[in-house]
Amino acid sequence: MRKERQPRGIFEYRGQWIRQEKGRNGFYRYWYDDGSRRVKRKALASVTLQDAKEELINLLGAEIPSSRDPREVYLFDVLKHYQDNYAEPKGYKQMAAIRRASVLVDDAFKSFMGAPKVADLTRLNQRRAWAHMASENGLSAKSIMTYMIAVRAAINYAAIPQLVEIAGNKEEVQLLDSTVPIFCNQEEIAEHIDGDVSKPRQYIPTYEELGRWIDAIKEEDDFRYVIIALNTCARNEAIFDLRVSEQVNFETGTIDLNPVGRRQTKKRRPIIRMTTNLAAWFKHWGDDRPIRPYQDTVEKRLNKLGKPVLDKEGKVVRDLGMPEMTCYTLRHFIATNMRSTSRPVSREQRSKWLGHTVNEGSRTTDWYEKFDPDYLEEPMRATEEIVQRLQKCTRRSLLAPTVLPQGKLRVVE
Repeated sequence: MRKERQPRGIFEYRGQWIRQEKGRNGFYRYWYDDGSRRVKRKALASVTLQDAKEELINLLGAEIPSSRDPREVYLFDVLKHYQDNYAEPKGYKQMAAIRRASVLVDDAFKSFMGAPKVADLTRLNQRRAWAHMASENGLSAKSIMTYMIAVRAAINYAAIPQLVEIAGNKEEVQLLDSTVPIFCNQEEIAEHIDGDVSKPRQYIPTYEELGRWIDAIKEEDDFRYVIIALNTCARNEAIFDLRVSEQVNFETGTIDLNPVGRRQTKKRRPIIRMTTNLAAWFKHWGDDRPIRPYQDTVEKRLNKLGKPVLDKEGKVVRDLGMPEMTCYTLRHFIATNMRSTSRPVSREQRSKWLGHTVNEGSRTTDWYEKFDPDYLEEPMRATEEIVQRLQKCTRRSLLAPTVLPQGKLRVVE
C-alpha cells in the first residue's frame, strides 16, 4: 500500500515549507530548485510561527481558485446545467421542480445578498432562505425540503463529469470540482420556520376499490404503468426508466430496476425476480420502452382518476370515492398485502423487493443470489397471489394473454 507523503516542515504552502534550525530563533523557508536539483532555503524575518506562516503566504501570494471552485461558480449556472441536461430529458415534472427551485432560492438569496455563488450556500444562509420561502411564498417545511433536495441534486450533478451534447457532439462538462452540504432535513426546517412536519399518507385501498380504479383507466400507457407497478412494487421513476432490452433478463427471470450507468442512491433500485405474468406482458407488448409518454403525463392522469369529475355546470359525473389514491399508492398496496398472503415473506425478503437497505450479506453474495432459482421466490409468488386476487375485483384482465413459465406455453384465463 502506498504511504501518504508526510509534511516536509511544520507548515507547507504552494510547494514551500517552513522549518527551524538549531542556533537561530527564527524560521527558514525551503523549496526545491529544479535547476540545481537541490533544496534551497532563505531566512524569514518573523520570529513567531503564525507570523512566519503569514509571511510565506504573502511572499507566494494567495492561491488562485480554479474556474470550477464553488467560490467562483454561480448557483444559477449549476441549476440551469442540471435543468437542461438532466431534468428536461426526464420530463416536465422534473424540469418544473428544478425551475421552481431555481426561482425560489434565487429570490430568497437576493433578499439579503446579491446573486449567490455555490459557496454562499452556508448553513446560516440556507436557513435565511428557508425563512424567506416560508414567509414570502407561504411554503411548508416539506415543500422547502423538496426544493432544497432539487438544489442538492443539481450541485452533486455539476460536481461529476457529464457527457453533454454541444453543437451535435458529446463533450465532457464538469462545472464544480467539489460540492457543498445542502441541508434537507424536514424536522430542522420545520423547527426553524416554526412550521409542522408532514405526516405520511396512511391510505391503502381495498381490493374492491382498487379494482374500480383500474376499470376506470382509459389510456393504454396508464394501464401498462399499473401492470408494471403491481408486479414489481417499483418506484415511479424506475418504472418510467425501464428498458426491456437492457434491464430484463428472460433467461434468469430477473429485472434490474437500476439502468446501466445510473448510480445507486438512497432510493435503491434492486434486482428482483420477474413474475411469470409480467414476463408475458413484456412479450405481448413487444415494446422496449413499455411506457412512452413523459412520466408526469401518466402520473397526472392516474392521480386525478380517483377524484370527482365535474361537468361544465359543476355537477359530479363520476366519483370513485378515492381522492387520496395516487400512482405511489400501488407500491404501498402490494407491500402491505404481501404480509397477509398464503406464502410467508420474511422482512428481509420484503426489504430487498422494495429496494430498502438490508444490512446482511454483501454485494458479492447479492450478485450470486440473483442467479439462484429461489432468489426472491417468496415475494414474487406473493405478488402473483395478490394480482390473482385483485383480478376477481376488476373487469379488465390483469393477466397477459399468454404466459411463458420455464419455456412452456400456458394460456391464462
